[in-house]
Amino acid sequence: MLKSLSRSGSLLALISLLSLSALTSASADNNTAFTIPRTQTVALQDSDRSYELYIKLPKGYSAERNKAKHYPVIYITDAMYAFQIVSGATRFPMNSNKMQQAILVGISWQNGLRGDKSRVRDFTPSIDNSWKKQTGGADRHIAFLQHEILPYMQQHFRTEPKQRTFVGNSLGGLLGGYILLKNPELFRNYVLGSPSFWWDKQMIFEVIKQQKKTLSNIKANVFIGIGALEHNRDGGFSNFDMVADAQQFKTMLDSINSKLLIIDQASHETAFPTSAIQGLYWLFNLNNGVSEKVS
Repeated sequence: MLKSLSRSGSLLALISLLSLSALTSASADNNTAFTIPRTQTVALQDSDRSYELYIKLPKGYSAERNKAKHYPVIYITDAMYAFQIVSGATRFPMNSNKMQQAILVGISWQNGLRGDKSRVRDFTPSIDNSWKKQTGGADRHIAFLQHEILPYMQQHFRTEPKQRTFVGNSLGGLLGGYILLKNPELFRNYVLGSPSFWWDKQMIFEVIKQQKKTLSNIKANVFIGIGALEHNRDGGFSNFDMVADAQQFKTMLDSINSKLLIIDQASHETAFPTSAIQGLYWLFNLNNGVSEKVS
């Protein structure tokens, strides 16, 4: 009799466990994926290459009272990593009217190509044959920005073309610095996080020297964020002195409105979230943001 009860109890326990497991599994299967509010994805072609745009509209964009309102656009490279960071970091200040509302546009790596191969090719301004990956595709990628991405946003959304902002990190920061010098009309504002100005023996500084006579004509706001540990001196965590490079870049652009933030205790891996929100807040905070002050 005791054995029978014991077996019955074990059977009931097993049935309960299986039922709970089935309920949990069914519940998990019925869950929908988390999505960022007011977002959409669209694919654009650059000849034989395809890229996705992750587009987030501001709160109230579709409200009747805002039908005639046009918005600044913030373009973000390395979208798979950076878009969710910028979206999350700006949501509270924008929704609480501490920061100007803006459309966010994340630009993906090339579809079907590994992220590191896509970004190294697309973000570097010169060919460096010491790299196994393809390099030197920045000019083509900038043309894609200019002739496909920017017109698409202008055509399909209520954008303010005089208020475009570029956000890039690491090699994306290098790309932003290169755009500032070679195609300054594309963007009014730049947030350059941990820019890889070490690229190709610091070729970006040669570009600055070549453009020296026209630098004073560039009307832009440039924020540079760099981790305090991004150097190769004692206690540093980088193969290059990226802090010194950032300081030199700012000094050489003395005619352009700029700000440099050295982030205490931050490394190359951790500096970007702070660079992104502090840079965008410097530009767009409604108390004393600078994005509309450059004529």
